[in-house]
Amino acid sequence: MRLPKLRELKEAVTAVMSPRFTTRFPATPCVVPERYRGKPEFDLDLCVGCGACVNVCPTKALTQVDELDGDRPVRKITLRYDTCIFCGNCQDGCTTERGIKLSNEWDLAGLDREAMAETHENELQLCEKCGALIGTKKHLVWLYEKLGPLAYTNPSLLLAKNAELLKEAMGNGQAVPADVQTSDFMRILCPKCKCELNIRL
Repeated sequence: MRLPKLRELKEAVTAVMSPRFTTRFPATPCVVPERYRGKPEFDLDLCVGCGACVNVCPTKALTQVDELDGDRPVRKITLRYDTCIFCGNCQDGCTTERGIKLSNEWDLAGLDREAMAETHENELQLCEKCGALIGTKKHLVWLYEKLGPLAYTNPSLLLAKNAELLKEAMGNGQAVPADVQTSDFMRILCPKCKCELNIRL
């Protein structure tokens, strides 16, 4: 019985004399590894508001609401990092590959859960004929830049890229005629209206 007790005593003395294994947080900041998966952060210059991150989030920490009423229809994407499991699916599923990234921020504790949410908005583009939702304006512009010369096959992308041309295509706020006209080719249309336009003309 003496031998095991001596072994335990030796381990205890060794542990006391050895350097610390734990960090000294919060007295000193904790340095995380380079590829640490911390709080997701949006890059608002690169995020196009497509909602791909929302679709792949397993815990619904990312949610999306389209508000079509009002003068300026917007899409609101909300990140609740109190329910995030930091899996990285949002980063991997991002359409632009840089719109959302996992940061090194890990100290996210707090007492107010309402303060643990971030929301950002993107202006939506509606079909100028039927009013159906097409997507965000930033997403259309991103598609135009991604396609390069191929974007000239899609008038909607050209109009989304050129704000002045877009104002002319909208008729300076005038009502869009209900019947199909050749001028409709120079309007931002949803896939359904484009199909009907190509079939009837």
